[in-house]
Amino acid sequence: MKPALILAFLTLAACSDPALHAGISLDSSGVSVYPAVSGRVGGATVSVSP
Repeated sequence: MKPALILAFLTLAACSDPALHAGISLDSSGVSVYPAVSGRVGGATVSVSP
Protein backbone atom coordinates (compact mmCIF):
# COMPACT_ATOMS: atom_id res chain seq x y z
CA MET A 1 0.00 0.00 0.00
CA LYS A 2 2.81 2.40 0.85
CA PRO A 3 4.51 2.13 -2.60
CA ALA A 4 1.15 2.86 -4.25
CA LEU A 5 0.75 6.06 -2.20
CA ILE A 6 4.27 7.17 -3.08
CA LEU A 7 3.59 6.51 -6.77
CA ALA A 8 0.34 8.47 -6.57
CA PHE A 9 2.06 11.47 -4.96
CA LEU A 10 4.89 11.41 -7.51
CA THR A 11 2.34 11.26 -10.32
CA LEU A 12 0.47 14.23 -8.85
CA ALA A 13 3.71 16.21 -8.62
CA ALA A 14 4.24 15.81 -12.36
CA CYS A 15 0.60 16.59 -13.26
CA SER A 16 -1.15 19.77 -14.10
CA ASP A 17 -4.75 20.00 -12.91
CA PRO A 18 -4.70 17.04 -10.42
CA ALA A 19 -8.03 15.74 -9.08
CA LEU A 20 -9.21 13.21 -6.51
CA HIS A 21 -12.55 11.59 -7.31
CA ALA A 22 -14.66 8.48 -6.77
CA GLY A 23 -15.08 6.01 -9.61
CA ILE A 24 -18.36 4.12 -9.83
CA SER A 25 -18.77 0.75 -11.50
CA LEU A 26 -22.06 -1.06 -12.13
CA ASP A 27 -22.10 -4.74 -13.09
CA SER A 28 -24.06 -7.93 -12.41
CA SER A 29 -22.74 -8.16 -8.84
CA GLY A 30 -23.87 -4.64 -7.92
CA VAL A 31 -22.38 -1.18 -7.56
CA SER A 32 -18.73 -0.61 -6.64
CA VAL A 33 -17.20 2.71 -5.58
CA TYR A 34 -13.43 3.19 -5.57
CA PRO A 35 -11.11 6.19 -5.08
CA ALA A 36 -9.09 7.48 -8.02
CA VAL A 37 -6.55 10.24 -8.66
CA SER A 38 -6.19 11.81 -12.10
CA GLY A 39 -4.31 14.61 -13.78
CA ARG A 40 -2.86 15.74 -17.09
CA VAL A 41 0.73 14.88 -18.03
CA GLY A 42 1.95 16.36 -21.31
CA GLY A 43 -1.52 16.47 -22.89
CA ALA A 44 -2.59 12.98 -21.78
CA THR A 45 -4.95 12.28 -18.88
CA VAL A 46 -3.47 9.83 -16.37
CA SER A 47 -5.64 8.10 -13.76
CA VAL A 48 -4.45 5.96 -10.83
CA SER A 49 -6.86 3.74 -8.91
CA PRO A 50 -6.47 0.65 -6.73
